[in-house]
Amino acid sequence: MSDLDDLIAEMRQKRDELRVKLHLAGKDARDDWEQAVSEWDRFVEKAQLEKSADEVGEAARNLGLKLKEAFERARKSD
Repeated sequence: MSDLDDLIAEMRQKRDELRVKLHLAGKDARDDWEQAVSEWDRFVEKAQLEKSADEVGEAARNLGLKLKEAFERARKSD
């Protein structure tokens, strides 16, 4: 599990603990909670996009290396 995955898991746990306590809070606290949850959702979405982008980047690098090797083999066979 990556550091980002660990952070997300930890934050999910804290979020869930706070959700349980929320029913005792006043309106201002609930408003703050809703804003925090919205920010959390954006954070997780962005983190997943960045993780996907990293994976795509790695796949592109691997493909580039394979193409380079193929071109070198083709050049040597001439």
